Amino acid sequence: MLHRVYPFEPNKLAPNENMKISPDFLEKFILKFKSIGHEFISLDKLHEILINGESVKNKIILTLDDGYLDNFTHAYPIFKKHNVPFTIYVTTSFPEKKAILWWYVLEDLIVANDEITLSNQRRYICATIEQKIEVFMQIRELIISFERDDFLVNLNKLFENYIIDWHVKCDELAMSWSQIVELAKDNLCTIAGHTKNHFAMTKLSLDEIIDEVMDANELIRLEIGKNIEHFAYPFGGVNEVGQREFDIIRTMKFKTVTTTRHGAINFKHKNFLERLPRIMLVENSI
Repeated sequence: MLHRVYPFEPNKLAPNENMKISPDFLEKFILKFKSIGHEFISLDKLHEILINGESVKNKIILTLDDGYLDNFTHAYPIFKKHNVPFTIYVTTSFPEKKAILWWYVLEDLIVANDEITLSNQRRYICATIEQKIEVFMQIRELIISFERDDFLVNLNKLFENYIIDWHVKCDELAMSWSQIVELAKDNLCTIAGHTKNHFAMTKLSLDEIIDEVMDANELIRLEIGKNIEHFAYPFGGVNEVGQREFDIIRTMKFKTVTTTRHGAINFKHKNFLERLPRIMLVENSI
């Protein structure tokens, strides 16, 4: 499991930087595991292996969540160079340029200031890098507690002391539809679903889940001309997806569905295709 493939940057904060691996590390990872006899395969091939009960070993599937621009500009050339299949789970608010990537906006605000004062009159001192990371995490907790329906209203209210464009980072960091279409034309790439807005499914009603998943998949299908056969839960941890969500998604008949629960895939997962585990790829982890 990956999110971003981009060089690490000075004056950025660890909580966001940890979502990256560097292009150099990605290439090193691919070359190392190819050299010791591992094969990189697609999700379609994984599905085939599980359904047919094929005897295999040393297979790796690479997936990237959300739809960041660097998946196209930095990761794709490496995958192409080494003939490595990969999947991108697209949250459609990214190419629609409607996503609120508040964690990057918050990062820039904290990096640029030695103190932050919010509308609740809470004043945060963030002069050192350690303080900046601590303040980031404290304000992050406030933001993720907001209710979905009033999210942007509450966000603007909390930061009313500042002039902020909450969509600017989407313009900067998200892929466009034209780039997604170009990727989809390459047989190495599987474009898969990741909902419209990346909401935690445990916070949604049945109808909202169906709307988030199916509307997004139909939009992707119309753009790339291919049906969406694979899906990843937003966030995908134990607090964001459970048995109710597994049961709902199972009815949608995807070939595979992935979580962020840690683990390797084995043959028992033939019976749990709606809840496959993944392992997050971390810089210098090999």
